[in-house]
Amino acid sequence: MISRLATAQSCAWHWPPSADSHILPFSTPGPSTCLPNYYRCSSGTCVMDTWVCDGYRDCADGSDEEACPSLANVTAASTPTQLGRCDRFEFECHQPKKCIPNWKRCDGHRDCQDGRDEANCPTHSTLTCMSREFQCEDGEACIVLSERCDGFLDCSDESDEKACSDELTVYKVQNLQWTADFSGDVTLTWMRPKKMPSASCVYNVYYRVVGESIWKTLETHSNKTNTVLKVLKPDTTYQVKVQVQCLSKAHNTNDFVTLRTPEGLPDAPRNLQLSLPREAEGVIVGHWAPPIHTHGLIREYIVEYSRSGSKMWASQRAASNFTAIENLLVNTLYTVRVAAVTSRGIGNWSDSKCITTIKGKVIPRPDIHVDSYGENYLSFTLTTESDIKVNGYVVNLFWAFDTHKQERRTLNFRGSILSHKVGNLTAHTSYEISAWAKTDLGDSPLAFEHVMTRGVRPPAPSLKAKAINQTAVECTWTGPRNVIYGIFYATSFLDLYRNPKSLTTSLHNKTVIVSKDEQYLFLVRVVVPYQGPSSDYVVVKMIPDSRLPPRHLHVVHTGKTSVVVKWESPYDSPDQDLLYAIAVKDLIRKTDRSYKVKSRNSTVEYTLSKLEPGGKYHIIVQLGNMSKDASIKITTVSLSAPDALKIITENDHVLLFWKSLGLKEKHFNESRGYEIHMYDSAMNITAYLGNTTDNFFKISNLKMGHNYTFTVQARCLFGSQICGEPAILLYDELGSGADASAMQAARSTDVAAVVVPILFLILLSLGVGFAILYTKHRRLQSSFTAFANSHYSSRLGSAIFSSGDDLGEDDEDAPMITGFSDDVPMVIA
Repeated sequence: MISRLATAQSCAWHWPPSADSHILPFSTPGPSTCLPNYYRCSSGTCVMDTWVCDGYRDCADGSDEEACPSLANVTAASTPTQLGRCDRFEFECHQPKKCIPNWKRCDGHRDCQDGRDEANCPTHSTLTCMSREFQCEDGEACIVLSERCDGFLDCSDESDEKACSDELTVYKVQNLQWTADFSGDVTLTWMRPKKMPSASCVYNVYYRVVGESIWKTLETHSNKTNTVLKVLKPDTTYQVKVQVQCLSKAHNTNDFVTLRTPEGLPDAPRNLQLSLPREAEGVIVGHWAPPIHTHGLIREYIVEYSRSGSKMWASQRAASNFTAIENLLVNTLYTVRVAAVTSRGIGNWSDSKCITTIKGKVIPRPDIHVDSYGENYLSFTLTTESDIKVNGYVVNLFWAFDTHKQERRTLNFRGSILSHKVGNLTAHTSYEISAWAKTDLGDSPLAFEHVMTRGVRPPAPSLKAKAINQTAVECTWTGPRNVIYGIFYATSFLDLYRNPKSLTTSLHNKTVIVSKDEQYLFLVRVVVPYQGPSSDYVVVKMIPDSRLPPRHLHVVHTGKTSVVVKWESPYDSPDQDLLYAIAVKDLIRKTDRSYKVKSRNSTVEYTLSKLEPGGKYHIIVQLGNMSKDASIKITTVSLSAPDALKIITENDHVLLFWKSLGLKEKHFNESRGYEIHMYDSAMNITAYLGNTTDNFFKISNLKMGHNYTFTVQARCLFGSQICGEPAILLYDELGSGADASAMQAARSTDVAAVVVPILFLILLSLGVGFAILYTKHRRLQSSFTAFANSHYSSRLGSAIFSSGDDLGEDDEDAPMITGFSDDVPMVIA
């Protein structure tokens, strides 16, 4: 085989290539054929047809971008050629002779006139998608519905991101990753969805322990693509996902990551016991029980010991829960304590125990006798049988309500014999009594006793907590009354169980003041008259300073199809533009609309239009970064009642008439029509008679002696909602009469109400006209008199007028006024 390969290579190497031939590069063989809608690279690999000649080298050898039409000639489908002149990146058509690019072969379109390019193609497979999947338009792939309109291209033809309306659009983060640091915090990072409006969207983090079904929510109040989780239990496996929330719409996603939280600091080792070996001096033997909650893998133990009166501690390591401390001074009192170590560090220290290094001297453990116990108490007696003087006792009560924390109460007593009653216990709870005696030679070994109190354990409270501003958290819970509750809170899970802050109250609600810009965990429990089980912890993310709610939101004007709302900025005199998000919820149609407005003013006024007359809406205004919101509910003005509701009585029926509502309501559409209702006062029955788009309605089968009230109003749109005001008419069997409201509605166009104003206007107009005519007459008379005086001749005793030329004394044709004096009447000639 080697010689044949060498010969073949030698022959191929020395074979003189002609001008029309090409030497193919050596490459790894690929499939001999490709699936439909795929292009075969010269190397044998297959790429999608849509990737060919797209400006990117998808084939390793770049053959998908060779022999592509130039930009100036991109519409040319093929190039006429001579037989045998097509290169290796082209396909030859026979009738007529021409070359077409290889990527047009078997693409479903006839590029050769004889269809040879589509002959002998592999059979197209039929891709069937499941009911919860979306099929790409090219039929190449199925994607889950949550990937449809999620801002990322999942189909090669981009069909999954086409025709995405507001209802279909789902913003889904991708590339969700996590890292854990030594402090125990988990940092999440992700990619922002494309086209997502970052100004009006934030991220919410959901998490749950693997195996649980309920997700817990952590609101970030942020549009940053990372967050730090401090609320998770150490050394626990979680599922975590990030959800996008834009205004009032939350975009669901099923994608999550599984993470393991880092190890935490272990609890204190339990039941430290010290003893002296009989065969050696200056040696203390210690052993203990591991912590109940290790929060990880215990690597080793640290044992510290100190000589009485010294403030210096020496330490040594122990690989297990046993150690021997050697080379100690004889007849000396030593104090010993121990702590467990995980990858996080050294955990809590155990109780310190004392012992004196006297060879062969043994201190016996005390006896514990339980005298009695009930629902919330127990009584016990401690004694020690020894000739060693007992100075006192230390008693620990241990119990646990959940798997995350063992609780303890420590009691110190003096004297060699002790009888004591412990109260403030919880019913039906298992308590462990651990006691040891304190003597001049040190501490005795531990003695144990277990007691289960009587009764029924009270249920744990149910807690809800939310931030109401930057530093206040409102806590409410359910539980028994006439007790004292303790509220405990911290900024991390471990601090909540080890060193929480707390306060008490006898109520079922409390406002807790905390620090700004922090993340807190809260729980509540009964503390008096018993130590009850605690509620589940609740995570609260404090609202940052820049995310205050708008102030004093109110309505300025309400119309039929519009509302003007006004509010003040969250804080006075903003130094930059604030983006407000306005959500309008139609309470009848159950639809939402969102608007955005940007303003730097302290007071903002905004008009909401395209509302429905008589509609009911819930308006929510908040900063675009999803701060706390201010909201109001409004009802727009209804359409008015039809005018001139009249009735005509005929033989066996009546006819109702009214004016078209479209004459005075520009928002009324005749196609909407009218509704007619009838009230029978004798039967005390209200009936719906029907609807019509005309301005009249026929009513039959009325009963004699009954009084009827008819109402006509604009037709309701949604289940007796969004109706116009009704016009009312009272009718009896004689066809007369109308009640006060009917008279007021029906006589709006009464003759007297129309004629009287018209007559008054006519008389007023006549009076004004006569006054104007008289004034003009007096002005004309005065002007004429002045003009005549200026042309009067005393010699002639007359006034002569001309058109401007000089008149001769003998001109008989000139107009003349004679007798222009007080004694002679004026004559016009």
